[in-house]
Amino acid sequence: MNILLVNDDGINEKAMHILAKKLTKYGNVTICVPDCGRSGSSHSITLHQPITFKYEKEINNMRCYSISSTPADCVRMATDILGISFDVVISGINNGLNLGTDIIYSGTVAAAMEGHILGFKSIAISMDVDCYNMIEQEIDSLLEFIFVNDLPSNEYILNINFPSKNFSFSKGIKIGTMGVKKFKSNFKKIADDRYIESDFQISYDSNPDTDVNLCKNGFISIVPLQLEQTAHDFVNKLKNIVKK
Repeated sequence: MNILLVNDDGINEKAMHILAKKLTKYGNVTICVPDCGRSGSSHSITLHQPITFKYEKEINNMRCYSISSTPADCVRMATDILGISFDVVISGINNGLNLGTDIIYSGTVAAAMEGHILGFKSIAISMDVDCYNMIEQEIDSLLEFIFVNDLPSNEYILNINFPSKNFSFSKGIKIGTMGVKKFKSNFKKIADDRYIESDFQISYDSNPDTDVNLCKNGFISIVPLQLEQTAHDFVNKLKNIVKK
């Protein structure tokens, strides 16, 4: 199996290296990452400007490349330029959770979604900030669960999050739904016409089956996500309005 591994934190992110090493059990791993941190880049891509695509080094027989653009562009460029027939695209492990409405902003999830758009089985994996010990102890069993059960599919991406840092170990794996995690940001003026986010408040949904609450309660959450976002319940209602 040929695996493309990408992230949004760059080549020095420790969690990505942990995952890369573990993935060699399942196939040939090629790494392509942004040349600097691109957290919060969502599904942005670079248009009408040159992008640097550069070989960096080899790590444990894995070739590593960097690009001067976003995680989504890592997938677009690596799958086009390298001449490798990839079987799966894996994005992560992100140093920070991507739960609920985080996925709107997440460069990690966007890279997996770009893989899905291009026809690849794709997975996004995230952890709470700096929870490397949990990753070291549990990533093997997670990968075995994913591949033994043949969970990767062309019909969806898998968005996977490890539990909150309040836990040293997970309580196991649960399949859930995308929850709600709302940010209300406050901005402070620092100079004429210049502001910076000073703090924020977060509110969560209360549904116990969402990724937000599964991770809050100590579980590894797996949510299948699709590109198609039509609000189907309202299509006929709007059609009827337009007919009037």
